[in-house]
Amino acid sequence: MPYEPQILSYDELRHHAEEFFAENHPESSIPIPIEEIVEFDFKMEIIPVPGLKDEIGVDAFLASDMSSVFIDEFVLQFVNVRYRFSLAHEIGHYWLHDDLYQAVAIGSVADWKRVQADIGDEYQWFEFQANAFAGLVLVPPVALKARFIRRVEEAKAAGLDHASLLRHPLRHRMVEGLAGEFVVSEQTMAIRLEKDGLLPPLIQSRVPPAGD
Repeated sequence: MPYEPQILSYDELRHHAEEFFAENHPESSIPIPIEEIVEFDFKMEIIPVPGLKDEIGVDAFLASDMSSVFIDEFVLQFVNVRYRFSLAHEIGHYWLHDDLYQAVAIGSVADWKRVQADIGDEYQWFEFQANAFAGLVLVPPVALKARFIRRVEEAKAAGLDHASLLRHPLRHRMVEGLAGEFVVSEQTMAIRLEKDGLLPPLIQSRVPPAGD
């Protein structure tokens, strides 16, 4: 039967991310050392796979025994923000969807293709939850708010009012600068700022965002 993930609100996903930090990175230093957490805390091997994205449409997938993360070789070598997000995304599956991984055998690209088909129409929610968790892990709410406020105060000291910071191009510079601090994509940072109410959304979306 197709896998049906539990429907979780963003606040519920936020709570899961807080539990993750309490257990794995209580010091919350920025940027989050996600590669070290995967390798040393979760004891997972990170295995590069040439052409993985082209073959199955995702940057990475998690082995069902939780021993390894398979990741597109190009992403690992050349696209650091996507690499970091992919690792956090797979940890999201580990944290949120362990019942699926216990029920299936995933140890190869062919296995993951089969599981994708079995998940069926619920795949969107399956991925949305892991994407949202990854964003919350890489951009923790407390650290984000503190750094956002600091940048707002710096802008005000330079003579800019708060309203001007919400408009392009200053809004873009704010997102770009914070993305660099947390080592995430600008898309991930924009979503996190909007979800935490620090910046108003540019576009109202009716469906869950796809993430990175």
